[in-house]
Amino acid sequence: MGNTLSEWTTFGIGGAAKRIELASSREQLIDCAGCGVVLGRGSNILASDSGYDGTVVINRYEQTVRKGTSVYAGSGTRLSRLCGFAAENGLSGLEWAVGIPGTVGGAVRMNAGAFLGAVSDVLDYAEVLRGGRLVTLDKSELCFGYRSCGLHDDDVVIGAAFELTEGDPTVIRKRGESYNVLRKNSQPSGKSAGSVFKNPPHASVGKILDEAGLKGLRRGGAVISHEHANIIVNTGGATAKDVCALIRIMRGVLIAEGVQAKEEIIYLGEF
Repeated sequence: MGNTLSEWTTFGIGGAAKRIELASSREQLIDCAGCGVVLGRGSNILASDSGYDGTVVINRYEQTVRKGTSVYAGSGTRLSRLCGFAAENGLSGLEWAVGIPGTVGGAVRMNAGAFLGAVSDVLDYAEVLRGGRLVTLDKSELCFGYRSCGLHDDDVVIGAAFELTEGDPTVIRKRGESYNVLRKNSQPSGKSAGSVFKNPPHASVGKILDEAGLKGLRRGGAVISHEHANIIVNTGGATAKDVCALIRIMRGVLIAEGVQAKEEIIYLGEF
């Protein structure tokens, strides 16, 4: 198990962490969560070229349990696994998430969503480690917003339960597959952290950046995707410095257009 953060993020970028801990069970995650920064699949992380001078806990607590129409999942469970489990059990409500990289913990924290669906639509409660104490927070207590929720910065999601509806497993699976095809047709392949900026109300960041001619703009090994102007792709050997140079250009265009957009990307380490 390497300490280089590029190995633990979908961007494939980042120097070494001082220490890497692997948590593969609920007990290990609870024990390790207070030791450092917790990462799932690192699907929206940009790690510093100089690495991280601390401990990074890699969350691999993957568990899926059905109880009636509810499914509980450990926070390290990949969304693809959760969606597959729900479909196999004839439970609908997560089809929009098929193909989204990342884990349950990150999806709850970011209120992940697509195709008019979102975590906040189906979440029942989340188990959260807060100040060393395990608490259960229901949907109203999580204060969900667009790609956000009210969790504290140092809160760690341990697991979450989703309230779904019964349906035909074949129909559910086909619906999820159709969403996945739409995703693949609209987003680039390759190493990335997904959308750089959140869409503000009544505006599409990707459309604004596309109209400004930013698709294909390159800095080192990083390029603004030809398929989606709000996504930066590591074409090989990209550094965090390369990515940040493109983000500054993107931000400048948005500001010039009078658009205030917050970043979806989370920075890890010194920048």
